[in-house]
Amino acid sequence: MTDSIHKLGEVLRTARESKGVDVGRVERDTKIRSRYLSALERGDYRDLPGAVYTKGFLRNYGLYLGLDPEYLVDLYRLETGAAAAERVRSTPPRARSKRRPRALVVTPGAIFAAILTIGVALFVAYLGYEFVTFARTPDLRVVDPAGDIASWGELRYTIRGTTEPNSRVTIDGLSENPVVTADASGNFQVVVQLVPGSNVITVVATDPATQRDSMKVTRTIIVGSAGSPTPGAPSVVVNTPADKASLSGPLTVSGFASPGATLRIAARLLTAASAGFSVKTAAGAAVHVPSLAIGAVRSSSATADLLGAFSTTMVLPPGTWDVTVSGEPATTSPAPSGASPPTAAGATTRRVTVKPASGVSGTAVIGKAASYLLVLRDGVPVAGVSGRVFPPGRTIPLTARSSIVVRAGNAAVVTITINGITLGVMGGAGEVVEWHIQRTG
Repeated sequence: MTDSIHKLGEVLRTARESKGVDVGRVERDTKIRSRYLSALERGDYRDLPGAVYTKGFLRNYGLYLGLDPEYLVDLYRLETGAAAAERVRSTPPRARSKRRPRALVVTPGAIFAAILTIGVALFVAYLGYEFVTFARTPDLRVVDPAGDIASWGELRYTIRGTTEPNSRVTIDGLSENPVVTADASGNFQVVVQLVPGSNVITVVATDPATQRDSMKVTRTIIVGSAGSPTPGAPSVVVNTPADKASLSGPLTVSGFASPGATLRIAARLLTAASAGFSVKTAAGAAVHVPSLAIGAVRSSSATADLLGAFSTTMVLPPGTWDVTVSGEPATTSPAPSGASPPTAAGATTRRVTVKPASGVSGTAVIGKAASYLLVLRDGVPVAGVSGRVFPPGRTIPLTARSSIVVRAGNAAVVTITINGITLGVMGGAGEVVEWHIQRTG
């Protein structure tokens, strides 16, 4: 009989020892006090708080050890029932006195006692349910992606899964770690921003009722080819501009690459368009506005930050351009303006159409000597600029809705650029030259 009574404890102890953990570790992981765990393994149920709590302990302990909770509860019922039967058999029988059967009498006190007993039983059952619920670790399943992804071609991914209803789901391991709330059925989805290369994503759900965290689920998504990269050429993903984009004004090129990588941006002109403005002297003579030849290239560069993000701005004349972005080793200097587009493996090209700007904008750059400037924007002198002498090396921005007037006291050192088109120096050394720049179209 002793072996039968202690069978449950032996099952628990054997499973715990095979798992390689001690009672103290189990107490920390399951929040069940060690003296209760030891009592269960000894089969000493008198040291346990009660049947309802003991069954809750068994279910939680069984889940932790990987055993069937209901099997453990059945063992507990059998053993406690056998012990009770043994106690009954060991008690000597008493002689029964002959009494006449008494009639069942229902009194208000008996009714109250029955109601109180039922209420206490329901309350104890409720406490047991709450204890089991509180002690249970919330479930979490990530269904998309079902496993690691070795090659993904975009910088966004939608993670989907299920957990406890209304749980808080936290994403970790990315540059931006979003938090979402599961719906009433426990379903959730969240869009994450990826970077080129390996992205190790950790998902954790927190039950709002118990504030307990689920087990962590990890997925790895590799953006780009799973093969070996071209030596010295980092992986590049371009976010902007979109292919076949149409814009007026500066072109922004942005995306992601390996942190610290140097990016080369080369724009090659396919078809030219009207400049969108004209230039005349104060006497009304036309100033030549140069046009770029088909195939002309404008170049720039950018460096990816610690998170791999990069961004740069280019001012391109109106026309259709192929903008190519490629990675290059950090020690390589950007190619000069006018060089051929890059042909490195992995380069990304976007075709964009630059329309004439809604106004006129550009710069006046002071060369190797000082010069006096008078600048009018739509007929009004520009405060802080007009009527001043500027030292060498200064760049003065020029913007207007329809017209700009620039008068230079030393025209040979003042270079004008409007809407991405460089008009050149305004005149000769020491000459006073005035240009009227007017928006057309």
